[in-house]
Amino acid sequence: MDKEERDPLIGRDGEQARIREVLLRLAAGEGGAVVVEGPDGVGKSALVRAVSDDARAGRLTGLDEVTVSAVVAAESERGWPFSGLHLVLSAVVGSLEPEQQRQAARLVDELTTELDQTASAYEIAVQVQPLVSRVRRPLVIVIDDAHRLDPQSLEVMGFVARRVGTSPLVFLIVVDTADRVPPLRGLPVIRLGELPQTDATELVRRAAGSHTLHSVAARIATRVGGNPRALLDVVGRIPDVQLLGQVELDRHLPHSPVLQALQLPELASLDDDQRFALLVATGSEDHRLAPVLNALGSPDAPHVAWLFAEHLNRSDGTFTLQRPAVRSIIWQAATMAERDAAHQALAAAYADSDPGRQLWHLAQTRHEHDDDLATRLERVAAESLVRGEVERSLAFAREAVRLTSKPGERIGRLLQAGRFAVLAGRLDEAVHIARERFRLDTTPQQRADFALLEVRARNLLDGEVATGLVSRHVEEVAPIDPTRAAALDLAAAHGLAGRMEQAEAARFLALAERFEDDFDAATRAAHRRTAALLASVSGELDRGVELVEADTDGGEDLFGEAETNLLHATVLVRAERYGQARRLLRAVTSGQFGDSPLLLRAALAGLVQLELRAGRLREAAEAAAAWDRVDADSAHRALVPAYMIRANAYLGEDEAAWDRRRQSIEGSRRHGDSWATAVMQAETGAFLLLLGRFDEAMSVLDHARRYALEHADPSILAVEPDYIEACVRSGELGRARAALAEFELRADRVPTAWARHTVARCRALVSEGEEALTLFGEAVETAPDTVSPVEQARTLLCFGERLRRLGRRTEARSWLQRTVVLAQESGAIALAGRAGQELGAAGGPVPPTTRLADLTDAEQRIATLVASGRRNREIAAELFVSVRTVEAHLGRIFRKLGIRSRTELTGIVVAGTDDDGLG
Repeated sequence: MDKEERDPLIGRDGEQARIREVLLRLAAGEGGAVVVEGPDGVGKSALVRAVSDDARAGRLTGLDEVTVSAVVAAESERGWPFSGLHLVLSAVVGSLEPEQQRQAARLVDELTTELDQTASAYEIAVQVQPLVSRVRRPLVIVIDDAHRLDPQSLEVMGFVARRVGTSPLVFLIVVDTADRVPPLRGLPVIRLGELPQTDATELVRRAAGSHTLHSVAARIATRVGGNPRALLDVVGRIPDVQLLGQVELDRHLPHSPVLQALQLPELASLDDDQRFALLVATGSEDHRLAPVLNALGSPDAPHVAWLFAEHLNRSDGTFTLQRPAVRSIIWQAATMAERDAAHQALAAAYADSDPGRQLWHLAQTRHEHDDDLATRLERVAAESLVRGEVERSLAFAREAVRLTSKPGERIGRLLQAGRFAVLAGRLDEAVHIARERFRLDTTPQQRADFALLEVRARNLLDGEVATGLVSRHVEEVAPIDPTRAAALDLAAAHGLAGRMEQAEAARFLALAERFEDDFDAATRAAHRRTAALLASVSGELDRGVELVEADTDGGEDLFGEAETNLLHATVLVRAERYGQARRLLRAVTSGQFGDSPLLLRAALAGLVQLELRAGRLREAAEAAAAWDRVDADSAHRALVPAYMIRANAYLGEDEAAWDRRRQSIEGSRRHGDSWATAVMQAETGAFLLLLGRFDEAMSVLDHARRYALEHADPSILAVEPDYIEACVRSGELGRARAALAEFELRADRVPTAWARHTVARCRALVSEGEEALTLFGEAVETAPDTVSPVEQARTLLCFGERLRRLGRRTEARSWLQRTVVLAQESGAIALAGRAGQELGAAGGPVPPTTRLADLTDAEQRIATLVASGRRNREIAAELFVSVRTVEAHLGRIFRKLGIRSRTELTGIVVAGTDDDGLG
């Protein structure tokens, strides 16, 4: 089921294409040369190796039996005349087949006997030229670090490389700077720079593992830059918990000799004033020019002028570093005294303009306890949270803890830092803080508070509900503080309801209610919200909505309000109150409640599910893409990709659907998430059903259905309609009717619009003849104003299919045309394609709206080449991809356009070109 593996080289598509274009001339007996230049570490060797390996392995369509000879020049041999030529020729002989080696070795021996210091490069080059003309089979010579060859060999290589046009020989020559190698001037040059941000981020994720958060990878790429060698070295030095986003990335990148050599080679030669200037500039958190200039003193000083000339870009009172990695390099190299001096200077510079930043910089100079400064930091942390600045709050709270000497105050500040860590999405850090209770002398109430922090953080981190931890601390604290005991039980009930474990959630809710007489306002509100969540999971949707509407207390602060919005939205989505839920979630994603990555990611996960239920596929995809970019780990890591399998499939993005499936599997396996696994199976089954792989779909959906039957509300895991349809399409009517009987009972108990509509469709699917048509008519009229347009399109499609198979083609065309319009409006390109295919079979035209505009750029290029008469192998050669890739694209094109043949595709391309210029 997995798609074809991708090229291991990230990016460089244009450069690869240029080299392949030269290599493909070998098939016609022609040669050429390409010089690849660029700074150290940008991937010159990797680029040339990737393309030459493809040539050697026969992966360049139309080019078979290529011999590749590769050498790396050595600086130690540069003083030996013609040593490089000998190296290249020897390597060529060694790469030949045994029967060719003897003759080639004899010719090379004859030439090398004449290589002495008195021979001129021109004389030797003239003798090498006849050898080149005798090359009959395609040969690629790769010379890496060619700038290290001796001058005489370089002159020979340059002479020959300019004269290989009529021989099947290609030189791929790698140098640092082509202009510094005069013999190579005039040859085609490919100049490599750093990778762009997107490719650099992808390289980080590949090097660190797919579990690495995209947002963390992007931040590393931003800090390091796009040099692949530097990126790979730095990534290998960053702990996994930071790559996962569970712990904040260190303020500075880890020490990397590779990074220093590439980005700041002059470090050792900087004088004291230059080092100080660079430390002050890189120590600034807000990149404002005025404080940096104030900290440095005279703006006309030579070291300040040097700083701006060599390291800073100025713009509107702010600055950026020309090389971002310099910040980490200089701070890693600085002594503690140098760092303190820079922070002291910045603290003085911020004294009047930003007292909070002044405190931050002062804290960096304290290496022992300072209770007065800790108190001021705690106050600024709380003030920052009121403004919604959660990252800043956490930074101040960490410093307040570090500088506190008194045990009681330290415990209070630890709990504050733990809460801020949760809001910032640093869940592993929050768990670590909570476990400080084992090291500290704490009261039962304090231990209960630490336990509550750990329960919440672990639940958010991987969906785990630490019921044993809850029970132990409830037993300890209940006799002296029943309110705290209730808070622990409610946290467990909330987590269990989120895991769809209804019975256990109800048990812990009942345990919390033992202390109802002691509830304070916050605990009473938490009880109401947990009861609402449990009601929505248990199929009591009206009660859930009633509790939500009665919950008007809001939260203790901005983030409490955001959490309330999230819970209310969850309940309202299950009750199909999509407009209300969307407004609540949008309030969180808009930043109205601050900058908490955890809450933002939770809100985006909620939007994904909401928009999918509402049938707004494009909006769901946008929310999922935003979710990918948020820098916070959470228990949604497997659920969002699982839900997006079906969405991407309907959008006609099969490769993205398989990618999401793999992402979900990895996330659920790592954390033992059975609910996410069930969702993944349900969505994969829906995907297979859409692909027409009915037997596979039926098997996968059957596994998910067993989990769904444990829940009162069939919409919790929307698998039954897909399973019934898969059974019908596989000819298993008996199984379909048995499943429908169970589905009807459950839909009667929780009669959502989705359940009523899909039950009506399934009744029609399992029926035959005129009865089926009557039932399809009823299904179309069931909840048409509230059910998802995607579900409506599915029903219309099934109706049209059945009409066509019963020979009622005119009626079928009418319903199928409606299907196409509805599917396209909701973004369900794959459904529109199926409807178009059925419409063609019913004698109708493929609607114009299902044509080229729905194809990706790559698919449009392939469609155009098909229309021009190219075969798959020829298309693969022209686009530098494999034949399998072309075939996969054609399959998606046919599904999207609802066609079955290349002839139909050619007609659409021609019509599209005439009508709107597409293709």
